[in-house]
Amino acid sequence: MLSSSLCTSRLSRAFSSRRTILPAKRPRSAAISTMASSTVVYVKGDPATKTLGDCPFCHRALLTFEAKKVPYTLEYIDFDNKPTWLQEVSGGKVPVIKEEGQPYMPDSDVIVVHLEDKYPEPPMKSSVPPEIGAKLFPAFRGWLLGPESEAADKRALLLAELQGVDKWLSENRQQGEVEGRWGCVCWGDARRAAADQGPLFGGSRLNATDASLAPKLYHIAVALKHFKGWQIPEELKAVHSYLSAVKQLPEWQHTDYGEAAIIRGWQRHMQQQHH
Repeated sequence: MLSSSLCTSRLSRAFSSRRTILPAKRPRSAAISTMASSTVVYVKGDPATKTLGDCPFCHRALLTFEAKKVPYTLEYIDFDNKPTWLQEVSGGKVPVIKEEGQPYMPDSDVIVVHLEDKYPEPPMKSSVPPEIGAKLFPAFRGWLLGPESEAADKRALLLAELQGVDKWLSENRQQGEVEGRWGCVCWGDARRAAADQGPLFGGSRLNATDASLAPKLYHIAVALKHFKGWQIPEELKAVHSYLSAVKQLPEWQHTDYGEAAIIRGWQRHMQQQHH
């Protein structure tokens, strides 16, 4: 682990590739008062153009920052030229965050728990069973990057995982527009109940499951359509409604790197796999 003084020195030299982000709907006075202590979030991206790369784990962390209205400063990591300190603190993986006076913190699992503890409002703790969607990404990667001999098994596993996600959403969430941003005006207890019945895993607002699974579903939908000519089956209506709903959120729109970035990213993985 790097010393605090060394961390600070390297952060100062890298300042030119940063972009400070003030999440949507934060009062101007609050944004200004917290600007100086903004957390630095290191993500996959292009330092020259200050554009995000296609990392779903960075996306998870950024969605959490946005949902909690916590100001942050982006530092873009060129994966062709990873800095030595990143190798030392995380094995070259992102996201990594750096709060003022604190050591680097790698790993999206650790980061989102830390943010929930430090900024408990709005809450993002999830009651969704952890097994829902747990094998989505390994099955997707296995099909896209694995040997052809395993393709059928990985495709079947992916479909089973998607069916599990669809079943949970269908049985536990309302597949329409509710509460505020979804188009319905509700009051008191009815409003709180409606908040639990939106199309997201968190109801009408993002929770920890949304932040984790939505970026993975995004990669699955885009990459498999492009490289395999496969699309999420139309009968999985809750999954389609879910993706449509989450893409309308300002938190998503502020952190979306675009389909072209996903295709470029997985093209690179596929080329590396064959060398």
